[in-house]
Parts: sequence; structure tokens; C-alpha cells
Amino acid sequence: MTSAKFEGPNSGFQLANNNGSVHITVEQSSIYRDERVRRFLSLLNTCPYEDRKNRNNRRVPGTCEWFTKHPKFTNWQRCTSHDLAGLLWVSADPGCGKSVLTRYLVDEVLCNEKQTVCYFFFKDDFPDQRNAAGALSAILHQIFVARPQLLSDTVLKKLETDGEKLVQSFHKLWNILMSVSAQEEEAREIICILDALDECRDRDELIKAVTMFYQGLHRDRKLKFLMTSRPYPHIERLFWKLRTKLPTIHLSGDGEEEVQKISHEIGLVISKRVSDIGKQRSLEEDERKLLEQQLTAVENRTYLWVSLTLDVLENMPGFTKGNTRRVVQHLPTTVESAYERILDRSSDKKKAKVLLHIITAAVRPFSLEELSLAWAIHINLNDPTLTAISDDLEPKERFRKTLRDLCGLFVVVIDDKIYLLHQTAKEFLVQSNKSTVNQVSQVTGWKCALKPEESNEVLALICISWLPKINAAQRDIERGEFDEYSSCHWITHYHQANAQDGNVLIMRAQSVCDPNSDVYPVWSELYANENYIPRSTSRLLIASFLGLTGVVKLLLATGNVNINSKGSGSRAPLSWKKPVMKLLLGTKKMEMNSRDSEEGLTPLSWAAWNGHEAVVKLLLEIGKMKMSPKDSEGLTPLTLAAMGGYEAVVKLLLETNKMNINSKDSEGLTPLSLAAMGGYEAVVKLLLGIQKVDIISKDRYGRTPLFWAAKNGHEAVVKLLFRTQKVDIDSKDKRGQTPLSLAAENGYEAVVKLLLETKRVDINTKDSEGRTPLSLAAKYGYEAVVKLLLGAKADISTKDSKGQTPLSLAAEYGHEAVVNLLQSYQCLLSYRSGSSYDIL
Repeated sequence: MTSAKFEGPNSGFQLANNNGSVHITVEQSSIYRDERVRRFLSLLNTCPYEDRKNRNNRRVPGTCEWFTKHPKFTNWQRCTSHDLAGLLWVSADPGCGKSVLTRYLVDEVLCNEKQTVCYFFFKDDFPDQRNAAGALSAILHQIFVARPQLLSDTVLKKLETDGEKLVQSFHKLWNILMSVSAQEEEAREIICILDALDECRDRDELIKAVTMFYQGLHRDRKLKFLMTSRPYPHIERLFWKLRTKLPTIHLSGDGEEEVQKISHEIGLVISKRVSDIGKQRSLEEDERKLLEQQLTAVENRTYLWVSLTLDVLENMPGFTKGNTRRVVQHLPTTVESAYERILDRSSDKKKAKVLLHIITAAVRPFSLEELSLAWAIHINLNDPTLTAISDDLEPKERFRKTLRDLCGLFVVVIDDKIYLLHQTAKEFLVQSNKSTVNQVSQVTGWKCALKPEESNEVLALICISWLPKINAAQRDIERGEFDEYSSCHWITHYHQANAQDGNVLIMRAQSVCDPNSDVYPVWSELYANENYIPRSTSRLLIASFLGLTGVVKLLLATGNVNINSKGSGSRAPLSWKKPVMKLLLGTKKMEMNSRDSEEGLTPLSWAAWNGHEAVVKLLLEIGKMKMSPKDSEGLTPLTLAAMGGYEAVVKLLLETNKMNINSKDSEGLTPLSLAAMGGYEAVVKLLLGIQKVDIISKDRYGRTPLFWAAKNGHEAVVKLLFRTQKVDIDSKDKRGQTPLSLAAENGYEAVVKLLLETKRVDINTKDSEGRTPLSLAAKYGYEAVVKLLLGAKADISTKDSKGQTPLSLAAEYGHEAVVNLLQSYQCLLSYRSGSSYDIL
């Protein structure tokens, strides 16, 4: 007989069974879990979200109050039921104070003990603040820090199964949020505030998920959303299923009364700022009144306009009554005119433009040291010696003053990092794809003055010019992380510069692509820390891999390159990007089925593995390719595409009717097995649509596609396989495990439920170690799965080959909730043996 006794939360519990006893203290059993929690939270902490929130200004006292008293906001704040009242969309034009309002709501309005407030500020100038997965990572991090009891073993298991890929998957993170918000006994109301949705690059996916949530698919969740964005029609269209009922507040006001309230609050900002300027510049009372009257007289003013205009006034030299009168008579009336005036005051507009080229093109914000170095390199592009660069390099604090002198208030420095003043500053300055021909052709001032191609060319030349200096400058020059930046991003800027034939950028790029040069090993080693780059001694192969079309064209023109050269462990140049491939195919000297010396992959295999639809299509059109060549691990192009979930590529390959659809790799896995393993529903559908596909094919472990779908929790794929009515639902692999065993072992409640509902599974089946699905779920602490199995009358007393029961396994691994559940079940069995009852 097995028994378990809890002696208190700090002492542990004693377990006894036929083989003796095990004593585990709570402290001991929690050490392993604490480490898992630490690693999981570290993984979720993808950006310093609190620091980024605090970049936004605090509100001026008295402002934002019309919003917090707005009926739609107060209704949203009060509501607890799951309906559209739990979603609020706040829209506003640029400069109306969305982010200041959002910070105020997070810091002062919504925080209380009854709810967990989470937030994320989307921002286009940070790569880690542009995507929905990053937002969900930050939100989950905040939830688990505030409410650690919500971080279940089931969620922690995902760290082991998915690793770092978890924080890249929006859907997996969203599912975690859904499961956490469903824990009614534990969860306080969770409020998610998302600012600047228009700056989220994959907002479509996020809005679709929120829309489905409010269509009633998760009515038991204690979850509310407040989202801000610009009032773009395409964002409103994404909410089309909710559009007629979606509560929305426009920060510009929806009626005369609201407009007046907003105008009053902007007036408070003007009064506060004028008062501060008056104290700093010792203005007399009549001068202060004059300033305030002139500013409040401007119609349709926004918070951004007030800030820009007062910054101009605050930095005005010679603050006399006469100057004040003249300035206020010619105040900029729009944000754009304020931007023009700021930049027109530059001491050297040509230098200012170069600096703005660099700032706007940079992949991430530069530090003062980095921008100072980039500027010194640019000055010496024609003679980029280390001595010349060093002579023109300004120390950080001196460069801070130079930057202010050249760019004025248009740029700001926060924690020594350089940013444009506002998102609208970049939109004002940089030509976009939406800029009209008329706008571009009539550029006379600063509006649309920067072409992205030119900005990227400036920065690409700077980066490439620095690469040969990295080693020599180790101790002599302060440069922040510019070595890494230039090594990792010169290629990005090269591509975005769209350099045409004859451009000096192409010549400079060619010089650093030679693996036999001194410079190549230095930058490629830094590049390889974050990116793959092949080992080769061929310039052509490196340029082809990097997609440097202009450089490839230049090398081919010399006639002094081996088009089919491979280098140690590398592929032929034909294996890379489409534009490069067209150039190489044009030589008519390519070996179409050439294999690399490491994996034995052909160009078609490489293109399929990387999901390059256009390249696959081009190769298939040539018609000289072997359709199902196997690499060193037995993988064909179709297998590789299915393994990566590349639906379009799989479809192209299947349409040739020349693919071996049941080809097995060295592990015995077919394309269908690999697609099922990855959960690629669309690819599984395509493969199941082929009559010859073997649905019950077994790999070397004796597992069919159903096994892999169940093991990895892919509910939709399991359903697809069920619909074929050809799967063996209860077959065993070489370890004696069934799909039910694997789903239970990995905690996939939905898949376990699907399998149980078929009534074609043996719930007490044992694997080679004598463990049943219940034993496995108990061992890993999956409480929800244990409940399902007990509800289906799984045998609680079964013993494995070591004499352990589900209860003893749960106790050994410290899963207190599962131990309590199993004990309760045992008690009920002893009192109601043979009765029909529902213990759950």
C-alpha cells in the first residue's frame, strides 16, 4: 500500500511504498523548479520594457483627466464580464499624447491589488519593440513576476520542448496567455495595455487573435485589453468583425464638449511650460502673459506642437521683449513647420543632413560614441586611415554638444543613446514608398529630404570602411559596439542602398568579401556570432551567399572565377538567392545538381530547406534538376520543405508529380511524419491530398505521423489524421508507448482529450518501463491531464517496473497539487468502490 503525508509547507512530505521510503523536503524539491522558473523568466525578458515605458514623459498635473472620466473608459474599467466592454481602442493622430496617456494609466490609474496590469509600448526605432511575439513575451514576464503561482509546470515544460523558439512564436505565447487567464482560482483580472499598435509590424496577427478572443471563444478568461494607435483605416478594417460594437475613444475628441476639455488640458501644459521658461529666463509677468496668449490662440494645437514650439522659444537667443514679440508673431502653426524651423537653425545644414542619414538608417539607436565614430569615418571616406579617423573623433561629451548644434531639438539623447524626437520626425524627414512624385520632386526644405537608399548607402560605406580598422583600433578608439554593428549590418545597408552598376559601394563591398584577405576573418567572425556564413575560400561563393548581386556581376565580368567552386564544406554558388542565381545561370556553366561536401545537398535541396519559393520555381522551370536527390541524412527536397513547414514550396514540388512522397530519411521519417511533428497543418493537408501517401508509415522508433503530432501537442494535425480513418490510434512504438502515452507524458490536455473521446485507446496501456499514461502525467506534474485520465477511470494503483505508482512518482518529483488530487481520488475509491460517480 502507498501513503503520503504532508507535514507542513516548510517541512516536506514522507512517502512510503513497498520498496521502502523516500523523504523529500519542500526546499529540496523546489530547487530544480526554481531554476526552471529563473530560466523561463529570463527567456521571456526579451527587452527592457519598463525603461522603454519611462522614455515617455509624465503627464502635466490636470491633464488626461477628461479621458479617465470618459464614460467608455469608466465602463471598460468597471466591467468584469467577458464581452466587448473588456476591449477599448484609443485612437489619435500623431502628437495627441497617446504614449503619455498610456504611461499615466499604467503608473497611476490602473494599479491596484485586484488586478495585474501589463503593458508594452511598440516602437519602430527598436528591433525588439516591433513585433507581437515580443509584446506577449513582455506581458507574460510581467504576469509571472507579479503572480508567480500562475507559472505552472505545464507552462515550464514548454521551455524544455521549445527552448528559445518559444519567444519567437506568437501562437504559442498567445496560448500560454489564454491558459494563464483561465486559472480562475488564482488569477486576478489581467489588464493588457498595448501602446502604438500602428508601429507593430505583425499587428494583423495580434488583432486577429484579440478579435477571436472577443468573439466568445474564451469566455472564462479574466482578461481585458486597452490598445492605442493612430486612426488608420486598415487597422479599423482588421477589427471589422467587432467594428459595429467596438468601444473607441478618439483623443482628438468626438464632439464640441470633448474638444473643449482637451483644449483646456493642453492649455494647462502651455501654462506650466511658460511658467518654467519664465523662471529659467527671468521673464517679466507681461512677457509670460504674451507668450501664453499667443500660444493658446492657435487652433487645432496638439501636445506635440506645444512641446516643439516651446522648445524653439526656450532655446531662443536674446530673450528680450522685442524678440519675444517678433517670435510669437511668427509662431509655427503646424508640427511640420516647427520641424522646419528647428532644422533651419542648424549651424551646418550639410553636416546635419549626413548625421540624420545615419540616425534614420541605423538598425538600432546608436550611442554617442558610435555616432561620433561614424561621423569621423564619413569625414575620411576618401582617406580612411586610422590616424585620420582618430584625429577627427570627438569625445562623447563634446560630440553631444556638436550634435545639438547641428540637429537642434530634432534629436534627443537618452541614456547616451540617440533618437529622433518623435515618430513623426522620421515621417517628416524620410521619403516613404507612399510619397507622391509631386512631393519628391518639390523637396525644397527638410520635408522628405532623405531618401532611404541614400541614407543606407551613407551608412554602408561607413561600416565597410571601418571593417579593416577593427583589429588595429582595439585600444586606441572609444567606439561602443560599432565593431559588431558594422560587421553584422553592413550587408543589410548594402542591400537597402540598392546600389547600381558602377557605384563605389560595390567596389568597396568586393574588397571585404575575399576570404583570403586580412579583413574578411575579422568581420566574418563577428558576423558568425549572430548569423550563418559558409566556410569557403571563394569570393564568388561568399558574395553569392550574401546576395551581393552587384559584386557577383563584377566578379563574373573579370572571367577569373570558378563558377562551380565549393571550398571546404561549402555549397556551390548556385545554392543561394534568386537574383544571384539568375546571373549565374546566365553563364550556362553551372552544375545544376552539384552537391555540397558537408550535407550532400543540391541547390534544389537548399532552396527547399530555406523555403525560397521563387528559387525553387526558377530551378524547376529549368528542368535539369534531379527531383528527389537524398542528402547525407536521406532528406529529399520535399522532405526538407515539409520539415520546415513551407506550404508553397511543398505545393510546387508536388505539382511536378516526380516526388517520392513516402521517401524515408535515415531515421525512417517521411515528409508526412516531419510535417506532423512540426504541427504544419497546411502542409499535412497537402500531403494527405496525395492518394499514395502512407499515413501509417513507421520510422525506426516504430512511430507513425500520429505519434509525432500527439507527442508535440498538435491538436489540429491529430484531427486531420483522424479524419482519414486510416490511422491506428492505439499502436505501440518500440518503447511500448502509444500516442496517448506520449501526449500525457508531455502534458497536452487537448490531444489527450481527443484520443480519449475516440474510445479506441487502452487507458492503462504500459510502456517498456511499466508506466501508464497516468503514471507519466503524474511524474511530470500535469494536473489537468491527470484529471482527464482519472475522469476516464484510469487505474490509480498500477505499478511500474520499479514498483512505483502514479502517486509515488508525483511525490518523488514534488508535484504537490497532483499528489493531493490522487490522494483525494484514493479516498473516494475506498469509500465508494464500485459506485458510479463523478469525482471531478
